[in-house]
Amino acid sequence: MSILKGLLISLVFSSATQILLAESRRVDPVWGSLRDYNKVFIQKVIRVDTFILESGEKIRLIGLSAPNPPRKGPLPKNEFGIPLEKEDPTNSLEEQALGFVKNLLEGRYVRLEFDVQKKDEDLYTLAYAFLPDGTFVNAEILRQGFADLRTQPPNTQYAHKLKGAYQEARQEKRGLQGE
Repeated sequence: MSILKGLLISLVFSSATQILLAESRRVDPVWGSLRDYNKVFIQKVIRVDTFILESGEKIRLIGLSAPNPPRKGPLPKNEFGIPLEKEDPTNSLEEQALGFVKNLLEGRYVRLEFDVQKKDEDLYTLAYAFLPDGTFVNAEILRQGFADLRTQPPNTQYAHKLKGAYQEARQEKRGLQGE
C-alpha cells in the first residue's frame, strides 16, 4: 500500500510541476505578453530603441532616446520621369544607427529584464536587453553613440551603467555625440 501511495504522490507532484511550468509560459492576461523573457527571439528592429518579438510584442529599450529612423521615399521626378535629385551614396548617421542595431539584434535571441515601470504611454514593454554573451544592449547602443541618454524615474536600475556608456561615446565623439 505504501508503494502505491508513493507512486501516486510522485505522479501528482510531477503533474503539478508540469502544469506550473506550462502556466509560467502562458500569455499574461494583464500584460498580454509572455512571462518568460530569459530567451526571446527578436523578429524585427523598427527603431534604434524599439523592436518586435516573435510573439508580436513591441519592446522599447530603457534609457535610450533614439534618432528618428531614416526616411526613404521615391525621389521627385520631372515631367519626363527623370529623378530631380541624385541618391546620396553615403549613409546618414540615422541609417548607420539603425543598421548597427539591426545587425546586433534582428533574428537573434536576447534576455530581457524589467524595471519598476513595465509599460510606457504607448503600451510598449520597457526593458533592458542582454545578448547571450552578456552584452548589455542598451549600454552598447549608447557606447557606440547611436542614441542619446534618457533616464526616467522610476526605471533607473542600470542608470549608472547607461550614463557611463553615454559619457564614453561623448569623450570619444562617436555617432550622435561626435556632431
